[in-house]
Amino acid sequence: MGWLSGLWDGVKSAASAVKDTVAVAWESSKKVAANAINWMAEKAETFVGTVKTVWQKVKPYIATVVQPALKIAAKWTAVNLPTFPWVTGALLAFDKALDALLAWDQTEMAKKVDKAIHWVIQRAKQFKDIWLNDEEMAEAEQHEEALREARSNLRGDAAKAIDLASLITSYAQLTTRISNVLEHNNIESFDHYLRLRAAQKLLKDTEKRLIEAQDIHAINADDLFLMEVGAELLKKDPQMSDAQAVRLDEIILSRFKQKLIPFVFEEMIMAWGHNLQDMEQEWKTQSEAIAKDKVLLRRLEVGQRISELDAEEAALLKDLQEKLPPLKEKLEAQRKRTSEMRSYVFAAEGFLQMLEKNPEDYVGNEYLLSDSAAAGMIIIDCAQNNKQWEELTEDEQSLIIDFANIYEEASRARAAKLVEVAA
Repeated sequence: MGWLSGLWDGVKSAASAVKDTVAVAWESSKKVAANAINWMAEKAETFVGTVKTVWQKVKPYIATVVQPALKIAAKWTAVNLPTFPWVTGALLAFDKALDALLAWDQTEMAKKVDKAIHWVIQRAKQFKDIWLNDEEMAEAEQHEEALREARSNLRGDAAKAIDLASLITSYAQLTTRISNVLEHNNIESFDHYLRLRAAQKLLKDTEKRLIEAQDIHAINADDLFLMEVGAELLKKDPQMSDAQAVRLDEIILSRFKQKLIPFVFEEMIMAWGHNLQDMEQEWKTQSEAIAKDKVLLRRLEVGQRISELDAEEAALLKDLQEKLPPLKEKLEAQRKRTSEMRSYVFAAEGFLQMLEKNPEDYVGNEYLLSDSAAAGMIIIDCAQNNKQWEELTEDEQSLIIDFANIYEEASRARAAKLVEVAA
């Protein structure tokens, strides 16, 4: 899982001001937690089942997230643009950009930019439901290149106008790429799922900024950078330098109040948690159905002992005697699998919190650091050597279960966020 491992390598955490045994233990446990959760993501099917299974359960909640919450005003501007606060200033700035290019004898460039601006205006009119076909995607890439080339020649409001046009062009392309993945269920792995969700959240942030921006100066280089990152994340083999990872970490912390690694990995924990809830409900439903059949079976068996059953009752008794044993065996296997899933998902929540929190948060709860490290090492061993739950010793199983139980409530609360965000 090169991309995820690269993120961890690229983001350098700031040293804590607390220089005591807690800080030392925290640093050590944090490394183990990062490795454990990374291994769990890479070997997810060993722990939680196939990505296709989880995807089918979470897709209804995330497929509609990237839909602009834009309220189109009844009155439109002269160019039929929705009444964004920045529209008037943007139109004037677009003119400045074109005038500047013409003044510098950049006629051909001005023609390309003019065409790109008209394309952007049309996309802004469709901002609530942007989707590009293959031909339009190719055209968008051409416009993006023209805008990028023109940007180096401009300053002031003219440059800001080009940035805004570039942002909308990138937004339209990224929206389309994400929509295509969602439409065709093209989720290949948990790595791919995490990259999709990260791109989706970055797109949502851009959407919000475009809606809320009061003028073109609200759009900055960070917005363009996030769109570039989003586009990169959807590639089959995304690349990100250490410098880009550090910059992304800083932007994520500023805008989302999260560090980059938890920002990415919490989507996996949320998906697993939601999948676990479905597994628990499925087990409960089947258990209740079997319980009713067992009661009926006992009644018929008693009836058979004290008196002769009629033909219909005798047939029902035989049917229950044949079908219940394999159903009970299947239910028991499902119970064990759900129990294992519960331990892994809740433990992953503990590892994620280790990456989210600071050493000061563990003062007085130092045992959590040692428990996290011990549980993490067991899970790393499972991932590296493809160990199943049954292969763990009783002590190893108990350690993971005890550690996981501490984070059950937090894990369930995080899983609930998946539904809340999409609502």
